Amino acid sequence: MDLISLVVALIVVGVILGLINAYIPMESRIKQILNGVVIISVVLWLLNAFGLLGVLPRELVSLVVVLIVVGLLLSLVNTYIPMDSRIKQILNVIVIIAVILWLLSVFGIISGLPKMQLGKF
Repeated sequence: MDLISLVVALIVVGVILGLINAYIPMESRIKQILNGVVIISVVLWLLNAFGLLGVLPRELVSLVVVLIVVGLLLSLVNTYIPMDSRIKQILNVIVIIAVILWLLSVFGIISGLPKMQLGKF
């Protein structure tokens, strides 16, 4: 992809995101999440366009994307699903423990857990 196409694509994404932020009514928290997702997507797209993403192991990229998605989902649940704060704390602790155990299993630090495969792990 040539430089002009990259610049045009970035301008289009910026204009669309600016219009969404300015004219579509939604809570500021949702706008922050939307902006964060778009920025992360654009950074990953740029890294891929310049060939820098190919340098990183695909498993590492998948791992980071899974962690971002889990964090985003947990944030959305905490923000928008009405439930007692104690239940939210318990849910957060369970998700964090599950993610830590999954990471330890993925990196081979612990074994004996059932194999949950995401991508090429």
